[in-house]
Amino acid sequence: MADFSQLKFDGQGLIPAVVQDWRDGSVLMLAFMNKEALQKTLETKSVHFWSRSRNRLWEKGETSGHKLILKDLFVDCDGDTVLVKAEPVGPTCHTGEKACFFTRLESTGKTEGGKTPDAFGGILERLHQTVLDRKRSPKPDSYVSSLLQGGADKVLKKVVEEAGEVVLAAKGGKRDEIIYEAADLLFHTMVALGYHDVKPEEVYQELAGRYGKSGLKKGKSQ
Repeated sequence: MADFSQLKFDGQGLIPAVVQDWRDGSVLMLAFMNKEALQKTLETKSVHFWSRSRNRLWEKGETSGHKLILKDLFVDCDGDTVLVKAEPVGPTCHTGEKACFFTRLESTGKTEGGKTPDAFGGILERLHQTVLDRKRSPKPDSYVSSLLQGGADKVLKKVVEEAGEVVLAAKGGKRDEIIYEAADLLFHTMVALGYHDVKPEEVYQELAGRYGKSGLKKGKSQ
């Protein structure tokens, strides 16, 4: 067995494990591991946990088929929590949702019913949701709505314009301008993706498929 002496397990020999989607950063779930679960996870690359309720080792997806494929494993600064970066095979939550954290806690202390897509992923996912909302329900004072209503040509013209601005900023070598123009390019690219009903997750999957490959042929990025 591997040497886990640098990790701080609790009195029951367990350590919390935060599971994150390695593609978009979504927090998928929280569970517990013991040394055996860590060992199995590292050996098989399929994430294992220790069930406190059933008092046994279990492999995520052993009955549902919705496994978590290990991509990387980190330990926090105190050595008492691990971060599992994984590729989910299907939804992670037993409810059928992508992740377990989809209910918002309000300032009143009460939880908001229903699903909360903002909990999944980061700023690009939230921007995508905004684009889809403007697509379904256009607003007269919305810049995104005006782009979408102008059709593909108007949307794509802005992508080309912003790409040119990134090039000019990069040629000028001014860091602040590069960041600003790159943000504009990402924003308008997200509008183009939303126009064509392409989810950010689909782009992440394409990039993930290229990760670690070398060469200049189509489908290889490194």
